Amino acid sequence: MTETDVTLFKYAISHGYTYRLYLDDLPSATIKRSHENKEIIDYLDGIPIGVYSKAADVIIIYNHLNITVFTHTTVEGYERIVGFEVEPMSLGEDENR
Repeated sequence: MTETDVTLFKYAISHGYTYRLYLDDLPSATIKRSHENKEIIDYLDGIPIGVYSKAADVIIIYNHLNITVFTHTTVEGYERIVGFEVEPMSLGEDENR
């Protein structure tokens, strides 16, 4: 990444920029989990690009998405998509990745 890229990402992340995915014309629901026990505590409107710590002046760009698709079986036996959740995350560059 160039210095300009870092500056643009820092600005977008620190100002709460988000994006949205669609599947079968349904908008994504973004999961926010508790750090302690990983339970779902909220759903967000839009997927954040990353997180920014002003105190440490560190940005973390979410480079992976965990997507869960919910379906319903119709009377005819077809699967119909009824919703999906997206959980953004960042994976470190190490051998355990």
